[in-house]
Amino acid sequence: MKVINLGVAAGIAAAALVSLTPAAHAATAQTTTIRQGQFVSTLGDTRAAGHVDFLRDGLHVWTEGATDTGPRTDGGAGTWNTDKAAEYFEVPTQGLPSTASLTWYGTSPAPGSQIVFDVDADRTNANTYNILVGEPETYGDDYWYTGGTARAAQRGFACPETTGGSGSDCHGTLAEWQQALPDAEVYAAGFSLGSGVKGDGVIRDIQVGDTDYQFTSDPAVTTAPVTGTETANEVVRAHSTTLSLAFRTDALGANQVVGKKLTFKVTDNGEVVFRDTMGADERSSVKLHFAEGSGKHKVQVLKNGVVDRTFKINMGR
Repeated sequence: MKVINLGVAAGIAAAALVSLTPAAHAATAQTTTIRQGQFVSTLGDTRAAGHVDFLRDGLHVWTEGATDTGPRTDGGAGTWNTDKAAEYFEVPTQGLPSTASLTWYGTSPAPGSQIVFDVDADRTNANTYNILVGEPETYGDDYWYTGGTARAAQRGFACPETTGGSGSDCHGTLAEWQQALPDAEVYAAGFSLGSGVKGDGVIRDIQVGDTDYQFTSDPAVTTAPVTGTETANEVVRAHSTTLSLAFRTDALGANQVVGKKLTFKVTDNGEVVFRDTMGADERSSVKLHFAEGSGKHKVQVLKNGVVDRTFKINMGR
C-alpha cells in the first residue's frame, strides 16, 4: 500500500482516530473503482484550503484550518470559508438508495457522504441539483437536505421530518426519503469535508445502495489484442527461389495485458505450410524453398485469418 504522506500522519496524530465502516458494506453486490479524472468537475467544491489526493487505496482528504476565508470562486459576491474539500463522481441513474455511507480513517468529524439527485428525472428544469448529506457520527441514520424546507418547497416536495438539530430543518432516514421522493433519480455521489472544518484522513470507499465505490491512484489495466507485421525477402537463384518471411509482434503499451493473440498463417496454393500464434513482443520466421520445375506458386500470408500479402512465384514445369 502507498505510504500516506506526512500531512495525513500529522493530522491523525492530532485528534482521535475515527473509523466508520458500516456493516452495509458486506451486502454490496459489486465494486466499482474510481480513479483520478472521474470526478465531475461541475459538481466539485474543493476550495483553496481543501485538498484531495488519490492514494493507492483511498483518498487523502484534508483541510488546512477552520477559519480561513478567501474570495468566492462560484461568481458570488464577498468571501467564503476556504476550508472545504468536496468531490463527486457519477453513478448509474437509480432511485434513492436504501443505504449509503463512507469509510473514513481520520480526525473527527468525518466527511459527510452525499447523494446528488434530480427530483423528477428531468435534467432541464430547476429541480435537477439536490443533495442529501449523511453524517452518521453526528446524526445517526438521518440524511439532511441542503437548503432546508425553503428549497424543498421551491422544488415542490415535502420533507419527511422538519424538526431542528439534524443538520437542516429538512431531514429523514433514507427509507423516509424514498417514500417522500419516489420519482427522484440519483446520478452522482460524493463527500464533503467542511466548510469551516479542520480535518485530515483517508476515505477508503463510498457505498451507495448495492455498489461499493473504491478509490485508487493505480492506473487502469486494459486488455489489448496483439498486433504485428511481417517482412519478406525473396532470393532468386539459377535453379531455385527462396522466400524468407519474418514475423514480429508489437510490445504492449503501458498498463496493458495481452488479450487476443495474433496468428500468422502461410499457404502455398491453398495448403498451410506455416502457422504460429504469437503473444506480444515476439519473433518468428519461416523459409520456403521452391525448386526449378515445381510450377506456379501462390503464396499468401494471412493475419488472423485475413489475407495480408500475396506472392506469385513461377518456377516453370
